[in-house]
Amino acid sequence: MYGNLIQLSGDSGERTTWRGVAPVSEGRGDTIDEDRLQDILFRHAETLPLDEIDSAYETPVPVCRELGTRVGFVDALYLTPAGRIILAEFKLWRNPSARREVIGQILDYARELASWSYDDLEREVRNRVKRSPFEIVSEAHGDVQEHIFIDAVTRRLKRGEFLLLIIGDGIREGVEDIVSYVQGHSGLRFHLALVEAAVFIRADSEDLIIQPRVLARTELLPRTILVRKTVPDETDDDPVQEHEPSPAEDANERFWTAVLEDFAFDDPKPVEPKPSRYASVWVRVEGSGHGGWGLSFCAYLHRSQSSIGVYLTWRKGYPECERIFGDIVDALDGNEERGSALDGWMRWSNASGRPRLGFHRRTEFVDGEDIRDFDEAVGWMRDHFNRLVTALHPECRRRLRAKD
Repeated sequence: MYGNLIQLSGDSGERTTWRGVAPVSEGRGDTIDEDRLQDILFRHAETLPLDEIDSAYETPVPVCRELGTRVGFVDALYLTPAGRIILAEFKLWRNPSARREVIGQILDYARELASWSYDDLEREVRNRVKRSPFEIVSEAHGDVQEHIFIDAVTRRLKRGEFLLLIIGDGIREGVEDIVSYVQGHSGLRFHLALVEAAVFIRADSEDLIIQPRVLARTELLPRTILVRKTVPDETDDDPVQEHEPSPAEDANERFWTAVLEDFAFDDPKPVEPKPSRYASVWVRVEGSGHGGWGLSFCAYLHRSQSSIGVYLTWRKGYPECERIFGDIVDALDGNEERGSALDGWMRWSNASGRPRLGFHRRTEFVDGEDIRDFDEAVGWMRDHFNRLVTALHPECRRRLRAKD
């Protein structure tokens, strides 16, 4: 247990004593329970010393507590605006076996999440907090682009690339042995850090000071990833050099290369996207806010739903873009707006409720990777992508100009 803290006030020298609070496991009078400690460090994620572990994780956003998995409930999930994933377990140690159990527990969680897709993560987060991970992170950091964020989270789930935190009150003997064991026996790609939370209470009140500090952490071995073609404005600050793309990524790139080879929209204004190894390519509407992503067009492959499609959508937090989207839908409903070019158009929503306007169709994927009727799907995508953007991009621009 730590000694007391002494607070001296300026020139007056007035002294305030902050008593060190004993761990629950020691059974003394001054204690803090596990749930309260967890709640404080979840809500105030900025207090965690993440820059000492890996500066890439130093802007954590609290997403949810008690994230459900097949192997149990993760105490806390944080995400960064760059799509990095932090899992935390909080433990007030009551016996030596608790250390071994929580190490095994958090490794099980990491292995489980490494098998998840972004849709899996979104579903479980919604089960807890009724919002999507993107909605939570973008509320804290307004400059996050949805497609870039989702792609980044998806990559890190696929790699098993996480920061694992074990946060407790009595992590002392044997910490280096624990870290060495994990470093030598895990095939996953993560940092693991042991963080001790010292707690102090002011003598004349219930005010608390909580001081987390890093006791030990794994060293991240150099990892490298071959970054091929990416979505617009994407960044990835991994210190990486070599990675063989997955079969699905190769299949994505083959498809988008075939779709976009010698491709041009009939409307000359929008900029054609470049082939990508991701499951979607995007076209922004200049002047729509948020760097042109307030309104945007997306062409996508959705393997888990056996579908491909193209759509127009708007970014949450931009009411003018929402209004324009609604006006276009109303005009199409009345068959006033380029109806012949958009015959067969549909309106639907994604899992988070974001509205979409465009076309989609069932498509069979062979072994979950390549499209079975590849040439036919390429022709469909070229035709419908061009039809949608050529018809609606000028309407978006016209309505934006009318607003101004």
